[in-house]
Amino acid sequence: MKKLRNLLIFAAVLLGLAASVHVQASLNDDPDAVTVQPVSKKQLASIKKHYGSIWYHIKFYRTLKPVNVTIKFGDRQNTKLAHPKVLQIPKNTIVSGNKFNDSEKGLVRYSFNLDFDSLSYHLLKPKITKQFAEPNFAISVTAKSKQSLNRRFKRITPPKYLPTYSRGILNKYPYTPKIDPFTPTTDQLKITPDGNVEFYPIISGQTKNNQLFSLIPQSFAKINKTIVKGNTRYLYYSHHISGVHDQRVAKSGRYQYRLTVTNLHQPFSLFDGDQGAVMMSQYKIGSTTYYTRSGSYGA
Repeated sequence: MKKLRNLLIFAAVLLGLAASVHVQASLNDDPDAVTVQPVSKKQLASIKKHYGSIWYHIKFYRTLKPVNVTIKFGDRQNTKLAHPKVLQIPKNTIVSGNKFNDSEKGLVRYSFNLDFDSLSYHLLKPKITKQFAEPNFAISVTAKSKQSLNRRFKRITPPKYLPTYSRGILNKYPYTPKIDPFTPTTDQLKITPDGNVEFYPIISGQTKNNQLFSLIPQSFAKINKTIVKGNTRYLYYSHHISGVHDQRVAKSGRYQYRLTVTNLHQPFSLFDGDQGAVMMSQYKIGSTTYYTRSGSYGA
């Protein structure tokens, strides 16, 4: 029995090494992967002095009434196929996006461009299937006047459960010398603006950004309480999220499980020749280190 156990342990170690080698090889083959550059406090101060504001200032809005949006979902099998769906976003839903206006033939058009990533599975669930992929088209709400748009979306401060300067999209840190700034290679955790935690395993063999993850999470939960202490956010919800190292802290109720999200204040940059450097922040979530895009500088 002892010999069998040792053989099983040895086999598990070999599988782990093989997986590590596979990830390393795939990253080395990625022409867009660039060297991870840790940024010290002194370097960060110098970057800020030279470039000014480098952190993202994501704009969050609360819907003041139900808002209908048309989403042209992609297809997991046929990349040329689109699945248009009309989604009604309920009143008092928090999303991220940007307001802008432009003119065509002398007519001014006011628009709100909605970030698809800010829509939780809870919102999308009635409209999607396993066949659907992320849309390749912008999601816009248009109006004839600025006042009309303002009656639908009200700017608010970032929700406290979201990581600072982040859209709430975090990927497991791969511990490799190179990382692709825009195409992740590891599992994803999302903390959505409307207060959900969702875990998405990466789909192996995919290269297109909108095909890397299913639109249906492996597991998810609604955040029922948030406590912020220093660099750490404590998120409480009613049940365990598979794939996440949360802790059970109560036997029943809405606050049974707690997820600890700690800003490690260990930023790193990934220099992209076309778009300057992308700033990443690292977070310890449970017992796992994740990274998230939080800024950029240069060009």
